Amino acid sequence: MAKLVKLSLEGNLETGYQVELIQIAEEQRDGKTFVEGIFGTLPPAADIYQSYETWQKNYGQLDLVFRGEFRFIGSEVSANVSLEQCQEIAEVVKQKINDWLDCPGFRPISDKILTNLDPAEDIRLLIKTTDYKLWQLPWSAWDFFESYPNAEVVFSAFDSRYGEKPIKVTPRKNVRILGVFGDASNINTHPDRDQIERLKSVGAEPTLVPEPSVQKLRNLLWDKSWDIFFFAGHGDREKSLNQGKIYLNSEESLTPSEFKNSLKTAIVDHGLKIVFLNSCLGLEFAYQLVTEFGIPVVIAMREPIPDRAAQKFLEYFLVEYADNGRPLYVAVRRAKERIAEEWQTHYPGLDWLPVVCQNPASLPPKWRNLYAKLSFQQATLTSLACTLFVLAIKFLGVLHGAEIVVYDKLMVNRSMKEEPDPRILVVNVSGTDLKKLQEDPLQDITVETALARLEESEPSVIGLDIYRDIPQPKQEKSARNALLQRLTQSERIVSVCKVRDNTVEESEATEVAAPSENFPSQKLGFTDLVKDDDFRVRRHLVFQDLIIESKCQAQSSFSFSLVFKYLKSKGVNLDITKNNELKFKNTVLARLRPYRGIYYGQEASFWDGYQILLNYRSLKNVEKIGDTVSFTDLLDGKITPDRIKNKIVIIGYNTGNGSRDADRFVTPYGELSGITIHGHMVSQIISAVEDGRPLLQVLPWWGDTLVIFGCTLIGAVVYWRFQKKLYRGIFIVGGIAFIIIPSINYIFFIKGFYLPLLPSLVSLTSLSLTLWIIVNFDKFIVSKSFPNLKQNLKN
Repeated sequence: MAKLVKLSLEGNLETGYQVELIQIAEEQRDGKTFVEGIFGTLPPAADIYQSYETWQKNYGQLDLVFRGEFRFIGSEVSANVSLEQCQEIAEVVKQKINDWLDCPGFRPISDKILTNLDPAEDIRLLIKTTDYKLWQLPWSAWDFFESYPNAEVVFSAFDSRYGEKPIKVTPRKNVRILGVFGDASNINTHPDRDQIERLKSVGAEPTLVPEPSVQKLRNLLWDKSWDIFFFAGHGDREKSLNQGKIYLNSEESLTPSEFKNSLKTAIVDHGLKIVFLNSCLGLEFAYQLVTEFGIPVVIAMREPIPDRAAQKFLEYFLVEYADNGRPLYVAVRRAKERIAEEWQTHYPGLDWLPVVCQNPASLPPKWRNLYAKLSFQQATLTSLACTLFVLAIKFLGVLHGAEIVVYDKLMVNRSMKEEPDPRILVVNVSGTDLKKLQEDPLQDITVETALARLEESEPSVIGLDIYRDIPQPKQEKSARNALLQRLTQSERIVSVCKVRDNTVEESEATEVAAPSENFPSQKLGFTDLVKDDDFRVRRHLVFQDLIIESKCQAQSSFSFSLVFKYLKSKGVNLDITKNNELKFKNTVLARLRPYRGIYYGQEASFWDGYQILLNYRSLKNVEKIGDTVSFTDLLDGKITPDRIKNKIVIIGYNTGNGSRDADRFVTPYGELSGITIHGHMVSQIISAVEDGRPLLQVLPWWGDTLVIFGCTLIGAVVYWRFQKKLYRGIFIVGGIAFIIIPSINYIFFIKGFYLPLLPSLVSLTSLSLTLWIIVNFDKFIVSKSFPNLKQNLKN
């Protein structure tokens, strides 16, 4: 866990400081706070500052190969400087700093710091002070840092009211670096260039500009967005003005004030995040950048730095920061320690030089927070590719089996429990009725008697779902003629015949003719039910294409004939839309066409006739589609006329056993009788016309495409937005996939629209896997499968 220790020091070197331990907290926005509001004091530090100035003068003249040689304003070379003397002064400075921070007034604060930190943690010690001289003191000389190897001090001139916020991720795939290499007189900046160029292997897009003019630099900052501004070359300071400068070429130098508008544009409009000044005497320059311009982070050098040490510091810092992914301040700490160890016998206090200055409103970014491994364009293109992939396998019928399972679950588990349709009366001929009448099948005289009883009560329409396909025992010809006469002359009765069963080969198909050879076809309805590959009835065949020879010449289905007669009696006529679809008033029977909804990859015969989806009535007892009575109760006069008047009456076998088992069919609700299924077909249309109950519809292929692409696009945007917090992105996409999309699909299903639920989930799953591989390719795929590849690419 990374920790932030925030100290506030108000005062000056001569009078001392009021100190507040503002907080010790987790290093993240709204992170847990462990300690806050501890107050203390520090005594005057003028003596420490004087010792530091003495070291500064001695150190600055140890070597002439600094990145600021002969550039220091007012610098003088002394012949009395010795390495031993400089080392002694450095030790004096270090001891005085530790004595100062061990004073009684500061001890309560230091004790809290030591108590609440773990040496293994990454620790950022943020010093908030407006006294610039405290920025110059080498706080890293405090013994505290020896016990905490991942701790580093950073400086700020003010505190943020709202706390630190993570820097906004740049919405592009590479870190844009503007590498400016200024006047290189007597120094070698080529190693710096090589190190910046090397960052291409870890996601950088560097632009290297040697010795630019002031105008060119301004134009670069105005015209293009950068994440990092890097400068290598000579630097200088003017102490009287607390002002630093960098030398762009042999003739031009630049202070922050001289390109303040360019800097503001680069920061505010273009999102500049880090400035790295690998030059001498950059602290004043850094101080101005942070306090006046709000740069999130600046890395600079307090004093002159040897050319070779500057090169190696950059190299070590980039290894830790960009390659190893350490926090910026920890990477600075590691690089400082390495150059100090290599040059400790030549440059005492070399590790004091690199300093981090921070805008406290911005959390110092890690390398991976500077750019998006997954670009927005890449995310959207991936979502499109996943959509096309899912559409391809859907088109081939790969998802059909699984999708109809999902469809059935939606159908059966709807919460819209409905009441039986009050317009329908079902007269069941059960096994008990046949046994009581001692007839199987029913005789003509019995059927004619039942029809006569019904017509006396004036129903709207009567559907006789009884085949005459079994040889009748010898009976009076008058009974047969009486039945045929009633069937022929009555305007209320619809009889049935069967064309064929589309689930068997044509050579094996059965057919049941009309009650007589010359029976009028307009009084007939076919009872053929279309079945899916799993033999379940999910579709409603309204009209059959009469392309085969059959004794049954009915033009419409039994159920639709009943609907037609019922609605006509109510004054509702059948119309044809411009798209050749059937319409009753404002209700269009949306024709189910190939390659829509759950039906893809089906053979041509699958689409014979005019079909619509069957929206079963959601009943507690799915068998009880309407008011139900027994056939014998009807014959015995036990059914009152008010239960029959103006109703749609359907008469048929519902024995559940014996010779009538063939009239039972598999549905999403299990096995139902044919008469029940026809009742649901009738109910779905008249309920739509009279009650506004929705018919089931599916989207055209382009509608499915838009829904699937929309889901994957939302998922892609979420992954792109949260790729730095991948598990949060996975959690959100998981919620979309398993809560939001099913919920929306369920709501639409109740409203009468089936959306492609399973394809959307499959597309999101494939998108998640693809984007996870893209985001983690370097981290997991390359490093584990090809452990040497990444290093070889760097080399």
